[in-house]
Amino acid sequence: MATPAEQNLVTEIPQENEVKVIVIKLPFDLQERLLSFPLLHQLHEKYPEADFHFITPKKQIEVLNLLPFSAFYHEFDEDEIASVLDVHPYTANAKINNNVDLFISLTNSFVDACLGIGLRAKKRLGFSDGWKTLLLTHKTPRPVGHHVCEDFLSLYNALFSSNFPPIKVRSRELVPVFADWAEVPYIAINLSPVRHAGVEEELVELINQFEEQKIVLFSSDDQEKVQLVIEPFLKLLSKKNTYVNFVHKNWIELAKMLAFSKGVITFNGPCASMASYVGAKLVVLYDSEDPQKHGPMYFLSDSLLLNVNDPTLALQTANTGPVKDRKRFNMDEVYGRAIRYFKL
Repeated sequence: MATPAEQNLVTEIPQENEVKVIVIKLPFDLQERLLSFPLLHQLHEKYPEADFHFITPKKQIEVLNLLPFSAFYHEFDEDEIASVLDVHPYTANAKINNNVDLFISLTNSFVDACLGIGLRAKKRLGFSDGWKTLLLTHKTPRPVGHHVCEDFLSLYNALFSSNFPPIKVRSRELVPVFADWAEVPYIAINLSPVRHAGVEEELVELINQFEEQKIVLFSSDDQEKVQLVIEPFLKLLSKKNTYVNFVHKNWIELAKMLAFSKGVITFNGPCASMASYVGAKLVVLYDSEDPQKHGPMYFLSDSLLLNVNDPTLALQTANTGPVKDRKRFNMDEVYGRAIRYFKL
């Protein structure tokens, strides 16, 4: 149990005119990065005149361009900040203003917490555990069993000694990738993840129940692998629909496609969070992760969350190799709920 000292209820709350430079170390995992956006929105609302600097992984850095405010991006490769010995070289060359008022680490890493010391930040906020607490001026224990967004918002609460009410946020305005999106509406279906040598058979069952629909097929992950097997997959699909094999150059292009769809169907993962953030109406299939921890609840769009552990949705187990069997969705039921939800 956390002691009052560990919670560090703040007596000196930073005022707007006192905070000019804010540096935030973002998580490496893309899903967690996207789920940190509600906190970033709230901080920008609190300090609209401050300069925001994000220390962020280089991989899929473009998702930050979905935020409706400007910031400075300081990218790093996966192994670039691996130990405390890497902290000084990185902070010395990061070209961040020497007068950092507030540094926030959104990870559990001791090395990441050291970045606040390297930047000489006046206030350093993060999750408290072990030696890391000695590096932080403001901290709170990371909640256990909560939604990831709530983990990050708990840092905000620790900084201001207040409980911030649940919020829902949305990305900046986007432009469509299909000029005829209004005249010819489409459903977007994610073919990821690729668990075997081909696209999941379940998706064939689902797609073939649609009729007279324009269906945009895309892959949020393993796009190159899916393209290797897309031709035989397309041959299995019903001729009653029109199909578009959508290959995106980056996640911004993918976000634009999702934002103007009539509905999105995807397994859980970063794609679900981003689709919800850009305002897409979506059906999310959960076969492993807990929607109470990673669900897109803090984004503005509507979402229908379907869990394979729901007996009305589970069909049978599918052999996935020597490790264990995997429950399968009853795609008849998924289709029926999607049709009603998308009002097709």
